[in-house]
Amino acid sequence: MQELTMPKKSDSNSLLLARMTLREDALKNLQIAILQFPFAEIIAEFRNSMEEVLSPNRKKKVHVPYRQLNNGLVACASTLTHGFEYFDRGDYRALAVGTNENPLRVPTPEQIHELVSIWAQEWTKQFSGKGKTDQVASVCDRFLEKIDIFPSNWFWQSIPTETLIQNINAEKGLGFQAIPSLLATILHGKACVIRSGQREQEIRWRKAQGDGSGRTGLFLVSQPFVAFYLDENGKERTGYFVYRLDFRLQTQAGRFNEISQIKPWIFLHLSCQRYRNPI
Repeated sequence: MQELTMPKKSDSNSLLLARMTLREDALKNLQIAILQFPFAEIIAEFRNSMEEVLSPNRKKKVHVPYRQLNNGLVACASTLTHGFEYFDRGDYRALAVGTNENPLRVPTPEQIHELVSIWAQEWTKQFSGKGKTDQVASVCDRFLEKIDIFPSNWFWQSIPTETLIQNINAEKGLGFQAIPSLLATILHGKACVIRSGQREQEIRWRKAQGDGSGRTGLFLVSQPFVAFYLDENGKERTGYFVYRLDFRLQTQAGRFNEISQIKPWIFLHLSCQRYRNPI
C-alpha cells in the first residue's frame, strides 16, 4: 500500500482512506452461518499414506488441492461467502452471510458431500501410474471409502451477529471475515452518486467473490466505465474499469467497548480494476 500524507484543508481534491466505527444496531437480525469441514483428518491420513508409498524417505510431499475444491463449491453455490478456508487455529470452515434483501441461501451438507466425493475422486486420479500400482490403488480405495461415508451431526451452525460485534475474537476470530462480508452484502444493489464540479455519476454496487490466491471473501464492484489508455507502443486504446470497494477490520490497542472487549475499526479501501479489450 502506498504511503499517504494528510492533505491540507484547502486541498479539496484529495482522497482520504475512510475509517469508521461499527454501529451494532445496523447488523442486528442479519444472518451468519458456518459449516465445519469434517474430512480434514481423513485427508491428512491419506496424504501421509500416499507420501509413504510414493517416497518412503518422505522427500516427496503430496499437496492437497483445497483451492480447487473451494472454487468448485463457490461456482456451484454462489451465495456462499467462501468455501472451506483454513483458519490458523487448525480447522477449515465455510461461511455464508445474508440480509433481508439478500437472504441466506446455502447448499445442504448432503449436496456439499456429493461435491467433495467428486473432488476426491478427481484428486486420486493424479496418482494413477505412480509408485507401486497395487499400493497406490489400495491407499486411494481406502480414502474414497472413508470420504463416501456421510459424517454424523454435520450441519450449518448459525452465529448471532451480536456475538461477533461484542467480541471480535469470538468463534476463532470469525468476525474478521464475517463482518466485512455482511457490509458488502448490505450494500449489494445499492447506489451512490459521486460529483466532480457540475458532473454527477451514479455508482451501483454489486458484490463479488474472490481475493487473489489467499482467502476468498466478498467485496463490491461498480458497473463498468469506458477508459482510454496507451499500450506499450504508445497507441491509444479503449478498455473498461470498475471501482472496487473492500472492507477490512483492524484493531487498535486500548480501544475497548462497554464489556472490555477490543472494539474494531472498519476501513474502506477504494481502488480501480482495469479491463482491456483484446487486440
